[in-house]
Amino acid sequence: MRGETLYKILDFLEDQSLSTLDFFQSFLSAGYGASMNKIDYEYKKLNRQRANYKIERDKRRHLQKYISKLKKDGLIIENPGKEISISSFGKERLELFKKNKMLDKKIYKKEKGNHVIIVSYDIPVLFNRERDKIREILKILGFSMVHKSVWVGKMKLPKKFILALEKLEILQYFEILEVTKSGSLRQI
Repeated sequence: MRGETLYKILDFLEDQSLSTLDFFQSFLSAGYGASMNKIDYEYKKLNRQRANYKIERDKRRHLQKYISKLKKDGLIIENPGKEISISSFGKERLELFKKNKMLDKKIYKKEKGNHVIIVSYDIPVLFNRERDKIREILKILGFSMVHKSVWVGKMKLPKKFILALEKLEILQYFEILEVTKSGSLRQI
């Protein structure tokens, strides 16, 4: 708290001294005999430049802090030539993010189908997180749960969804059936 107050005081004083300096600089750049409008224009121009500089400086500081945090977390490494690259731990985390992104429920849209589809799965415990996301996606797609691992609906399964299951290497635990004759099922 004490450092915060000190920062605010020093920042205020710096702004005031720079404001005075900007006024004199704008007066000199406007030239001898310039109107007050010209001096005011030059003053505002200097203030815009200073504000843009502060914004850019803050962006650079923010980026430097973020890069420092990534280094500290072991996600990136910096070689002696000051080049930044992803670490092996960072690559593992990136793969995990990519897998999680594949089952993002926002990318799937409900689409009515012509036939009843039955989706059944028996996913190992290792894939608990994926199982939960798959349930959410099936709900969004309009399927109804018959059992925790059996879903029924007269909807289409998006090709993206099936490809995501394949990339996550869990498609082998799924059975997807299309019912073309109603049999004892009358209406769903």
